[in-house]
Amino acid sequence: MLPVKMGTLDGLARNLSATGIYFETEAAPALGSHVCFAVELTVRGQKLKLMCDGKVLRIDYRNGVQGLAAKFDNSFFPNPAEVIEVGAAWPPHTH
Repeated sequence: MLPVKMGTLDGLARNLSATGIYFETEAAPALGSHVCFAVELTVRGQKLKLMCDGKVLRIDYRNGVQGLAAKFDNSFFPNPAEVIEVGAAWPPHTH
């Protein structure tokens, strides 16, 4: 699970993909609304903040916790030094 911060609300991401996120929080905005939030990722031992905005596609209510599914409109690392080289951890191809 990854920590999520949406304004003054805290949450935990249960699912994260290139196009969207599902996270649980204490309160969720209305279905179809625009949301801005940050997801804390740990990559190679370093904590990174991924800033995101998107549209709420689904809201679930279970055991006093609200789940929110959102499709990303935009996501970025605010500090250029936090950009990770894609494939840097992959071994070279051998054919």
